[in-house]
Amino acid sequence: MADNKDIQIPSRLQIFNKLIIKFDEEYQNLLKVQDYSTDEKIELTEHLLKATDYIQEYVKTQDSKDWKKYADAETELLKKYRGRLKAYTDIQFYKYFDFRLVLAHKEIITQEQFNSMKSAAEQSLSVEEIDLFLSDVNHLLSLSLHFLYLSDTGKAEPTPLPVTLNDTDNVTDEPDKDVTKARQLLTMYYFLKASFGIEARDKNSASGIVRFIHLMTGTKFTTIQNSDIYKKYLRMPNYKTDSRLIEDLKFIRPYFVDLGLESAIKMVDEEIKRAIKELPYNERKKYKGELE
Repeated sequence: MADNKDIQIPSRLQIFNKLIIKFDEEYQNLLKVQDYSTDEKIELTEHLLKATDYIQEYVKTQDSKDWKKYADAETELLKKYRGRLKAYTDIQFYKYFDFRLVLAHKEIITQEQFNSMKSAAEQSLSVEEIDLFLSDVNHLLSLSLHFLYLSDTGKAEPTPLPVTLNDTDNVTDEPDKDVTKARQLLTMYYFLKASFGIEARDKNSASGIVRFIHLMTGTKFTTIQNSDIYKKYLRMPNYKTDSRLIEDLKFIRPYFVDLGLESAIKMVDEEIKRAIKELPYNERKKYKGELE
């Protein structure tokens, strides 16, 4: 048996990142269950969002009544779904909220690593880690809920949307070569930031978002860390420099105008002005008047 001093324990950042990734993976597996309809996936996601609210309140008050709200919500869900809830219960989401033992229960670290930790405080999530974990989970679930609603087109035939960017263009199903992956990513960045206040705070918070971007852009990946989109997203919106970024920003701006998303338009305009100011003087001249 290895001596405790020979057991390598990951850093707290590595441990925390693995915890979020594990939650995301198990939640994504829940969405893949074919027995659940879109409405049921929405309900389960809303239930988990409500659960994080109850747990956040319990962390603040340490009042058993707040924990009971979460327990009662779980019971009501079980009463409604009964045996059909097995795919959900098998994941054991409740173990994520046992912040004293979650690292061991969810196999974020090995049992040997857990036992070699010097104190119960080290084995548990800190107050800061709990707050950040619940916040990141809330963002992840809120984003998922948004796309679940978008994926449900209902039974009625959808009404074709008018083409307002350039009504004289021929509309076809052919891929638009001007809509590059980089421009899609930049659009998603500003949409998420303007609509939900979500951006890449660090590698941890970006991972769940990037999974959705892969879904929306139809791009396959093996792991988040190997994803080119992941690497670019961490540098958003300055994944490019000079006039290339300006042209991408000008390309996506009309789409936000069509949506009436004023906060996104303002962000894009500010970034265009910043990028122009950083250009060499000779290049900056062709954008004369756009800095006013």
